Amino acid sequence: MGNNNYLLSMIAGMLVISCFACSKSINKIETPASSIPEQNGKLQSLKTKPVTTYTYTVKTTEWMVDGTNIPAGAIIYIPAGERGALLLKNFKGTAAAPILIVNQGGRVSFTTETTASYAFKTQNCQYFKVMGNGVSSIKYGFDMNGGNIGMTMDYLSSDFEIANVEVRNSGFAGIMAKTDPTCDAATWRGNFTMSNVIIHDNYVHKTGGEGLYIGNSFYQNGVSTSCGTVLPHDVVNARIYKNLVDSTGAEGIQVGSATSGCMIYSNTVKNPGISPFASYQNNGIQIGEGTGGQCYNNLVKNAPGNGIIVLGLGDNQVFNNYIIDSKAYGIFADSRYTPGPNFQFINNTIVGSVLGGIKLNSETIPMNTVINNAIIQSASVQPIILKSTSVKLTESNNYVNTDVSVCGFVNYNGDDFHLQPSSPLIDQGANVLSYGIKFDFYNAVRPSGTAFDIGATEY
Repeated sequence: MGNNNYLLSMIAGMLVISCFACSKSINKIETPASSIPEQNGKLQSLKTKPVTTYTYTVKTTEWMVDGTNIPAGAIIYIPAGERGALLLKNFKGTAAAPILIVNQGGRVSFTTETTASYAFKTQNCQYFKVMGNGVSSIKYGFDMNGGNIGMTMDYLSSDFEIANVEVRNSGFAGIMAKTDPTCDAATWRGNFTMSNVIIHDNYVHKTGGEGLYIGNSFYQNGVSTSCGTVLPHDVVNARIYKNLVDSTGAEGIQVGSATSGCMIYSNTVKNPGISPFASYQNNGIQIGEGTGGQCYNNLVKNAPGNGIIVLGLGDNQVFNNYIIDSKAYGIFADSRYTPGPNFQFINNTIVGSVLGGIKLNSETIPMNTVINNAIIQSASVQPIILKSTSVKLTESNNYVNTDVSVCGFVNYNGDDFHLQPSSPLIDQGANVLSYGIKFDFYNAVRPSGTAFDIGATEY
């Protein structure tokens, strides 16, 4: 009996100690120590969990994919081969995790009749990328062949990148990015802004209308609808670069309503405007109504109209461009809706423009600046032409000649515009650092010698 009492006492004591230990453990949980390391103000997990990316493969038979239930950061694969037109709608990525649409296994050809509305279209999509670089050995992994519009980012689509796409044989525009205003208030200026439009490294050719058509053309006066006149949306932060555009019915590149952050650069536009649907729609690059920003380092050849036409906001800077064999003017500028202070035309090389080098109809702009341009043309036309005495002009250090061979290009006919050491353009330009011009057509630093060179290339 005594031994039993002793054993019971031992068991009771152990239970008390065990309960006390449980009590201390609960208290620890209620007031935890900082056991998770902190970096840059954010808690970091002690264990790294594997990240699983959501993927979806578009079937050849699918003409539409609704991305409502597809998460940000997803990858949408489009398998190689021929297929019909495709509509993507309601794809919503984020700035940190855009949705990627990419070719898989080879080149994808979207083929349809030119009477069809489109070959590829997005509706109500945001933060996405259409990238034809799924196979490294194929430069243009997506091929848009046909459609009235080859490729269109439509109805409230925004924040996208289009690259490594070939667009051809469209009835109208090659690549279009805009939402035309309708009686739907969501499409109106102030209610919708198309942002972060990045279009680069594409090949657009044999189109019935414009090659690239970005933003609406009627910024100031708007569009007439059944509910009255409505204003088109702004486009902000457009980057149009390194595209090859050839043999388009109307302008090679047309950008409108791009009110801030617009940059059009390092594009090649050849043979634009070969079958325009209206007069004056046969230019190389059109900087349209409501568009500001920079247009630089482009090569424009054989425009039946003007090489570059500027109808912009008045904060427009056009520099380092080669404009060759335009049948009208090399550069044409007109002040329409121009609240800004200046049109600046600096360090361009303009060769063989039939009607003259730079034509300024921009009477209401506070100042037109024409500096360091090389203008090579017939002696029968003027290099710089003003519509009237109302055109305000700052002009200096422009070089004019009738013979392009005098300029000393390494291989002008082969589009090698580097300068030979004998070129009369070297060190003859004005200092334009105050205008922000710090590089040339080949992105070499300006100036490289004792002074700035004239024209688009720095020796």
